[in-house]
Amino acid sequence: MRNKRNAGLWGVFILLLAVVVGRDNDALTPASVEAQTGATGADVETLRSAIGNFFENLSDPNRGPRKALDELMKNTALGDNEKTTSGLADNLKQISTNFGAYVAYEPVGVKTLGSDLIEFHYLYKCQNHPIVWRFTYYRPRPNSADPASVSWTLLGVRFDSDIDAAFRDVAL
Repeated sequence: MRNKRNAGLWGVFILLLAVVVGRDNDALTPASVEAQTGATGADVETLRSAIGNFFENLSDPNRGPRKALDELMKNTALGDNEKTTSGLADNLKQISTNFGAYVAYEPVGVKTLGSDLIEFHYLYKCQNHPIVWRFTYYRPRPNSADPASVSWTLLGVRFDSDIDAAFRDVAL
């Protein structure tokens, strides 16, 4: 009797997991982000490309954390703050020591807040442990005749190894 009940609970868990994964994957499409924010598919792909370049630079021993951050943060208020950029670069140098060698990165979610704030979530997979990254972009909307001419700017970059928090971020 107990095994049948446990099997039923596992079935419910797997079904919920499939719903969560399916919903999260739908949120990753440029069309779904466009519908939520009014961002064009090209905007979304440009932002994702910048994030992909960041991860490629970060994992390349010839470029490293500082180069990755400088490229990601150029022309932003974050990039203008040398103390913040240097401190973050120093922390990033410890990734392979603390979590193992880089394996791959993977987009895992997108959140929007209103029509002008997007947060992309990624897993940066290391040999021993993944790292959760969040990249927040903002699109200011000044009084302009051409709102499409206003570009997205990087507002924040966060990373941590708290996998439990990453799972709590996933909405059912």
